[in-house]
Amino acid sequence: MAGFAESIVLKVPPEEAFAYLGDPSTATAVDPAVISYEPDSIPMKAGTISRVRARLGVIPVSMTTRVRAWEEGRRMVIETVRPAYPFRAVATHLFEKHPEGATYTWSMDFSPTFPGGGLVAAVSSRLMRRAVKAQQVRFKEIMERGRK
Repeated sequence: MAGFAESIVLKVPPEEAFAYLGDPSTATAVDPAVISYEPDSIPMKAGTISRVRARLGVIPVSMTTRVRAWEEGRRMVIETVRPAYPFRAVATHLFEKHPEGATYTWSMDFSPTFPGGGLVAAVSSRLMRRAVKAQQVRFKEIMERGRK
C-alpha cells in the first residue's frame, strides 16, 4: 500500500475550515486540479456519492467517490468507488484545534486491486502528494485572506 499525510496550520477555527472544504461549490477554488465535483446530496454526509472530474498533472481523470465518514467540523473520509482498478484510494481530511486556529491534515492511502497495481498506486501517490501540498497552500490563502 502507498500513501502519505500532509499537514498545514490555518489561522481559522477547525469548524470554519471544515465547512469551506466540505462545500462542493468551493472544490474548484480550493483545488485547481478539480474540473467538476457533483455530489448526489447537499449537504454532504456519510454515504454521499460524487462524480468528480479532475487532472492529475496532465492526465484527465473521472471518478466516482463515496463519503465513508462525515464528522461535522472535524473529519471527512472519502473513498474512490470507480474506477476500481488499478487501485482504490481513501482520502481523510482531518481538522484539529491548534493554538493558532486549526491543523488541517490530508492523508491518502492507495491500495492496489490487482497484480501490478502497486506500481500505479505508488506513482499516483507521489503525484497526489505534490498536488495536495499545492492545494493546502491555496486553501490556506483562501481561508486567511483578509485576516491578520
